[in-house]
Amino acid sequence: MKIGKLEPERPGGFSAAFVLPITRDGRVLLTKEKRGQKTRYGMLGGTARPEETDFECMSREAKEETGGELSLITLARVAEGRGILDGSKVFYQNSKCFAVKHDLVVASDLDVDSRFEPAKAASMRTSRATIKKKGKATIQTGIEFVPIEKVYDWQWRGENMHHTASVLCARLLRTGE
Repeated sequence: MKIGKLEPERPGGFSAAFVLPITRDGRVLLTKEKRGQKTRYGMLGGTARPEETDFECMSREAKEETGGELSLITLARVAEGRGILDGSKVFYQNSKCFAVKHDLVVASDLDVDSRFEPAKAASMRTSRATIKKKGKATIQTGIEFVPIEKVYDWQWRGENMHHTASVLCARLLRTGE
């Protein structure tokens, strides 16, 4: 869905928000999460707190899920809705879940996956180190830059991504779901 200037969604008006950081050399930053016996990729983001706008939620979740390794510049840009690519926001689950693409250009963020420490990220998730979903705990095992060509491929997404992340990526990249 194309819209003009993106304005933050009002606090409490949405349930979850996600951001897909994309580097200028064509890589996307994804989380690696284990649910049950399967480890798959997800997006930076998650459940909103009542007082947060969607961009603030994206920024907080990106900080937590990267173990605080993303730069303050990037986190501030996300929280303020700056650096959004294509000026578009995509929706999922009755428009209560949002996602945006973000232009990840800060040089210090380009090796964030090599600095990632699962224990540090888990501790930052403030009593949410494991999240109950469908009776299974979700445990974040890492983050990784993945070539965007893989994420464009619907078959790769189906085999390697959690469903919600796959749908949001498809909509963000305007590919088949």
